[in-house]
Amino acid sequence: MNRMLSNNSIYNWISAHLHVIVLLIFVIQPLMDILSFFMDKLSMGNTLTLLLRLAVLAITALLGFAVSKNKKIYYIFAGICLVLLIGHVLACLQQEYLDPVGDISNYIRVIQMPLFAICFISFMKANERTYDAVIQGLIINFVIITVSIILSVLTGTYGHTYVDNEIGVLGWFNTSNAQSAVMSLLTPILAVFAYRKNNYWILLLTIIAAFSQLYFLGTRLAFMAMAVTLFGLLIVMLINKSVDFKALAIIAVCFGICCATIKVSPMYRNQTVYSNSMNDKQGDANVMMSMQGSTDRDDWDSYTKAEKKEILSVIYEFYNTKYLCRRYGIDNVLEAYDYTYSIQEITATRHQKIIYCKLLMEEQDSVLSKLFGMELSRMIYAGNNYDVENDFHGIYFLYGWTGLLLIIGFILYFVYLIVKALIKDFRKYFTFEAGAFGMAFCLALIYAYSTAGVLRRPNSSFYLSIVLAVIYYLTVIKKYDDTKGLSI
Repeated sequence: MNRMLSNNSIYNWISAHLHVIVLLIFVIQPLMDILSFFMDKLSMGNTLTLLLRLAVLAITALLGFAVSKNKKIYYIFAGICLVLLIGHVLACLQQEYLDPVGDISNYIRVIQMPLFAICFISFMKANERTYDAVIQGLIINFVIITVSIILSVLTGTYGHTYVDNEIGVLGWFNTSNAQSAVMSLLTPILAVFAYRKNNYWILLLTIIAAFSQLYFLGTRLAFMAMAVTLFGLLIVMLINKSVDFKALAIIAVCFGICCATIKVSPMYRNQTVYSNSMNDKQGDANVMMSMQGSTDRDDWDSYTKAEKKEILSVIYEFYNTKYLCRRYGIDNVLEAYDYTYSIQEITATRHQKIIYCKLLMEEQDSVLSKLFGMELSRMIYAGNNYDVENDFHGIYFLYGWTGLLLIIGFILYFVYLIVKALIKDFRKYFTFEAGAFGMAFCLALIYAYSTAGVLRRPNSSFYLSIVLAVIYYLTVIKKYDDTKGLSI
């Protein structure tokens, strides 16, 4: 009896203080990124930050399990993760496991996103103040990131988005795609909530801070996030029959300034450098091909594969595809590239990594590998990391069709909740806050498809977890004025 009372007391204390705990979980996220940046600069390794992230994940999971009234969800999740892990380990053992610790550590990073989402859903069910804490946490993190960027610029200690060309302002963060994803997800959410404050100065300051960071990050998807924020908010206003032209004008002017100055932006400068480099390399490649007897590429399809191989070998074995040729042989690489002579295609890093992993999968020729993926260490060759830079491709190559279908199925569940709610009562559920998180959700999926900056990066996957948890809250948990809301 005393133990039961003690357990109830602990449960009640945790439930009553969940909103504070949630704020702490939020605040530590950008601080861990900043710590990781400086430890990397000091060549201290990332062991401390990895352990810290693991501790935060473990504590969050334990708290979620403790406050949940439906613990079966956690058992099911643990069972699915265990089956996937066992299958993956068996697939790796079949090919000789090179680095089990590193590989399993990477697996934990991948399951963080769905685990955090489930935990935050449990938090919002257990304490009605948790949702407000989530919004406050997003605001606080935005402020921390913004202040850190300003300080990094003032002190000249910021990292570059494009390191080789020293272009773009990344601040005290290590991964450009992940940080771009974080800011892109935060921007529409913060813009909508700033607008809902009915204070145009707050909205203006928020948009300037958010758009400036996206602009100087210099990624194409960052520019897209600005456009999504402007036109997404317009759509939400139209649907809710509450168009505020002054608020839209503030965002439109800021976006217009970014577009008007695009030719001096880090994004444009980087694209120009890249384009000029590709033109120079293509010119060199054309000369090399001419020396091999190719003078008319307008009739390229009429060449036999043997002739193409003789002409292209010197190019493929000169540029960075030379490592693929050493690993898989020139014939396999030429087939994978469909005998293209486009230097832009040949040297494109993302495409090259996909081809490397595709050839690795074919080489292993294993049902287990196709079902449960391959070891991360096998994607490193000659000092180059060929882990693909697209999240969905990456999940497939690392965890096979099983892992890919599981992660897609998890995301589709929240799409189902959205569709179900909108069909039931479109006007009730399509609120401003729903629109804000809907925009963030769409941006997260675009980032996951285009980069490896969301599903497998702990710093950015955390925010996707929050977006999914809020979608659940808005469609299932939240009590609206005229109804008790949906329930499942």
